[in-house]
Amino acid sequence: MRTNKWFIISLVAVLTTILAACGGAATPTQAPAAAAQAPAPTTAPQPTQAPAPTQAPAPTTAPAPAATGKTLVVGELTDDSGGLAIYGPLFERGFEIGLDYVTNSTRVIAGRPVQIVLKDTASNTEKGATLAREAIEKDGAEILVGVPSSPVALAVGGIAAQNKMVYIAGPAAADAITGANFSPYVFRCGRQNIQDALTMGAALVKLGENFIQISQDNAFGQGSAAGFYKIVKAAGGKFPINDTDKAVGTVFAPPDTTDFTPYINQILDSKANVLIVTWSGAGFVPMFQQMQQLGVFKAMNVATGFGDNQTLAKGYADAVNSVGVVVYHYTLFDNPINKYLTDEHIKRYNVPPDLWAEAGFNCATMLKQAVEATNGDTTGDKLITALEGMKFQGPKGDYEVRATDHALLQPMTLVKLLNTTDKDFKFFELVTLFKPEETAPPCTVPAELNRCK
Repeated sequence: MRTNKWFIISLVAVLTTILAACGGAATPTQAPAAAAQAPAPTTAPQPTQAPAPTQAPAPTTAPAPAATGKTLVVGELTDDSGGLAIYGPLFERGFEIGLDYVTNSTRVIAGRPVQIVLKDTASNTEKGATLAREAIEKDGAEILVGVPSSPVALAVGGIAAQNKMVYIAGPAAADAITGANFSPYVFRCGRQNIQDALTMGAALVKLGENFIQISQDNAFGQGSAAGFYKIVKAAGGKFPINDTDKAVGTVFAPPDTTDFTPYINQILDSKANVLIVTWSGAGFVPMFQQMQQLGVFKAMNVATGFGDNQTLAKGYADAVNSVGVVVYHYTLFDNPINKYLTDEHIKRYNVPPDLWAEAGFNCATMLKQAVEATNGDTTGDKLITALEGMKFQGPKGDYEVRATDHALLQPMTLVKLLNTTDKDFKFFELVTLFKPEETAPPCTVPAELNRCK
């Protein structure tokens, strides 16, 4: 029987289709390869006390820079329709506010006025690839940013590599983006699957001994499930079914599933006492409704992820008092940058910033810092030099772009869900703030590239 205690783990949207993006990218419209194998087990960090908040500078009041150069066109790829339509606007708003913050509302970088060309990929890999090419060839984009869907992000990474231009990926979380499918032209402005697993790993094994997972059958789901499998196994947990390096103790379902009955029956038949759920998008709500109806919560503990505010308000009432991971929540960080993001977001949209606004803000910060470092030169190789090893401050505090694989080291949070009804979405209490180095992902760039050190 379950112990009436939920632990919440990796949700975070953004997903994948493996498209090689290093050493000559695969044609983006080709069918994706199978998801890469997970890295060797990585020990989950032990919690540390949260450090004092980083005091980032407020927006400069210096005279606005003059727009003297050629327009800098940025192709922003997002989801305003399709399976991840709830996530696209969250990133878009954060990027817009971040761009205004770092340019003192001028939207001029290194003398170049910035033009954003917005493209709705609809979570479709082929459409995303087509729109990435369109942004480059028709609209004159010199840098690509965004994409909630990991399959689309991998395709876009391949196109960026073909064109020797920089793509800053976020919030797509598949580890392969900066791992098995590594390209020197692809960077992250958000976290990745394994960082969620490392943040939650120490808590998972306290729930039980026998585990099973359910995840969507794409690169995001495969990568996340593989990460949890390795960490749980390393900590002594067991998987009674599908216990192989390929199946990773998981029942996989198509991302567009609406009837989860056959998959839930497999879960119940496994006799596991802990279920780890990794899902993103609209299917999350019907899956949990059907798990309630079929008695999953009476049979085992359920571990899943804290999502966006609207999903929390609609579907997490039974999870109050649970502890888990949230990628970003505006109430957890006390620094001037997060205050600016929060105040501006409320002023513009009448709601506080949500799950992916932080990644969008980071993306704008990285863009500005890199283009200024090159004096406006957006040549891919020049921007690579500027981005590798970059340190900056953002909504969660201190960040670093790791030079070896372009992972983004960042603070990660373990939180307790207090309610799902607060009108200002003040749902969480901070349990532990992990330092960036404590949840640093393993480097999984292919060995032949000789980058991991």
